[in-house]
Amino acid sequence: CEIYESINSQLVSEKSITVMTRASTTNQSLVCNADDMVCPRTYGDTSSEYKFYIAQSEEFTVLLDHAVTSSKICNERSTHRGKNTDNNTDYACSAESSRFSGRLHSSNAELCAEQHAKGSAFKSYRGLQQIETAPCFIEPNHTDTNQDFFSLSTILQAAGVDIDGCNAGLGGTRSETGDSGSCQTYRDTGATLLLNIFWTDFASYRGLVQPSYYYAPQLIAGSSFKQYVPFYNSYRSQRTLLNAHGIRIAVLLDGEFHVFNTVSFLITMTTAVGLLAVATTIVDLLMLYVLPEKRRYQEAKYERTEEFEGRDIVSSAVAGLNQLVSRDDHERIETTLDGDERSAALDPLLDDNSLSNSAI
Repeated sequence: CEIYESINSQLVSEKSITVMTRASTTNQSLVCNADDMVCPRTYGDTSSEYKFYIAQSEEFTVLLDHAVTSSKICNERSTHRGKNTDNNTDYACSAESSRFSGRLHSSNAELCAEQHAKGSAFKSYRGLQQIETAPCFIEPNHTDTNQDFFSLSTILQAAGVDIDGCNAGLGGTRSETGDSGSCQTYRDTGATLLLNIFWTDFASYRGLVQPSYYYAPQLIAGSSFKQYVPFYNSYRSQRTLLNAHGIRIAVLLDGEFHVFNTVSFLITMTTAVGLLAVATTIVDLLMLYVLPEKRRYQEAKYERTEEFEGRDIVSSAVAGLNQLVSRDDHERIETTLDGDERSAALDPLLDDNSLSNSAI
């Protein structure tokens, strides 16, 4: 093995960092000249391949400095939506990790118990309730500028991976005696680990709160990783080719920032009211026509009126109409006749109404 410092053992790109675990070097020289029309190989080896491991690569620390922004909220609002009273800072639509707090999610019971003994394992990514069992959220180490960092072994353990465990995705298995045999460990093959960072500024039953985040590591099953890096002694003529295997940590940022929207509120409220009306109708239909006690429910739901009970609807309607006709005619006669003349005039009219009623 070789002892490397952090600068030599890392391969940094825009959205990922690779911590080297195993490597090999080969000295090469340029064999393809400008006059050659056909060149099968550009470089030829001038030394045998030298293979080695990076000593204690799992103890390297990974520093995480990240920030998020919500373009939609930034365009809609120009005023600050919250205030961090602890650090006396404001946020509107963006946040930086150095200004707010976050934790590492772990599904490893042993790691949770180990961190609980140090007072660094919590039940949630916000709050102060500690927990000893998995899953838990682990408090990160901090630099002087409040930036998070973890050791590589802690991140791997949080993802449920041992760097010296067999990479089952490549068909390797460790023997019962503990010998590697055909097993290829993650230290040998390397791997790709996704580090999901989720931001939010909302808490249940509390509404808008200060932004916070958590790290959720996830190993891509069956993955391996290696990268070739050339070091030129004399540009193009002499070089040393580094074949590096390692754990590649790719970062994915995600999250939710919230803002009240009147249109969305009205749409949601209208939909909820409509669903309540539909639910009432469905329940009534089930009670009236499906459930075993449907007859009793019908009796309880509908009240029978006194005047229509036990009578023919047509006869009742005819009687009502005759009564109205009789009342109108009686009123007209009363306005023109007096005394005996009024009584004499009413008798034939009442007889006619009786005949009409019988005919109908």
